[in-house]
Amino acid sequence: MTKRLNVSKLTTRSLLYLLLIVSSFVMAFPLIFMILGSIGTTQDYIRSPWLPIPQNPTIENYLIILDPSKTDVLQWVFNTLIRAAWYIIIPGTVAILAGYVFAKLSFRGRDAAFTFLLMSMMLPGIVFQVPTFVMMARFPLAGGNDLLGQGGTGFINQWPALLIPGLVSVYYIFMLRQTFYSIPADFEEAARVDGAGTMRCLVSVYLPMLKPVITVLIIFQFVGIWNDYLWPLFVTTGNPEVYVMALGFQFLQAAGNSLKGLPNTVTDYPFTFALAACSILPLVIMFLFLQKYFVEGVQGFAIKG
Repeated sequence: MTKRLNVSKLTTRSLLYLLLIVSSFVMAFPLIFMILGSIGTTQDYIRSPWLPIPQNPTIENYLIILDPSKTDVLQWVFNTLIRAAWYIIIPGTVAILAGYVFAKLSFRGRDAAFTFLLMSMMLPGIVFQVPTFVMMARFPLAGGNDLLGQGGTGFINQWPALLIPGLVSVYYIFMLRQTFYSIPADFEEAARVDGAGTMRCLVSVYLPMLKPVITVLIIFQFVGIWNDYLWPLFVTTGNPEVYVMALGFQFLQAAGNSLKGLPNTVTDYPFTFALAACSILPLVIMFLFLQKYFVEGVQGFAIKG
């Protein structure tokens, strides 16, 4: 009887592993397809569209993309990293402070204020795009505007249009608030007995416990800024010096044929695949380094939330 149970358990585990292997391959197939397609030619892609195995592998597309004399990719990446760091530090700090306030401090109107914040999440982000654009374009005393915001272009095609909107994230405030709620108050009470103030408790007691959740915040925010295309398209199209990576790659994809000396009637899929590979590489590297904390943060938030 025991032997039969062991065989049944082994069979079940083997089937589970087989299912996981097949599922992993299915999920990894687009990535494999993209990498193989990027080191081949258009003829390779046409010859075998299901899996473009290159006959003569080449990294010509990557050399063109990373050539400073032909493209401004390094400038686009630098601009994106500046913007990502800004939107990780500022909204992250606001989320930590607000999460602590809404979870650990008691004051009149706290629940009403938090409910008001949550109500703002019921509206899709696209609803705020046009009003925010108008605010940036009519910002007083900026870009030739007068005190009433008339006469100029405001912050359009300038850095502030990429850095001002979205400095408060209600989702991150909610995530940090739920995490603070899950931490027993005994830790803070012990620290206050030893003479620690509010900021000391927050920095020395809570922040080490928040490392997994902060890692999730960093990854989500970095991925969101790295892939942000629509808002930079609205506000920076007229100034190539402030292009971010997603917007710059869009224009580079359109100019790929001229860079390679191909007619515009040809769709250069390998060049597009190379652009996609370059765009996701930093995200993959970051996730590999932060994977441990990311999984802990997601699991912890799922259980506590």
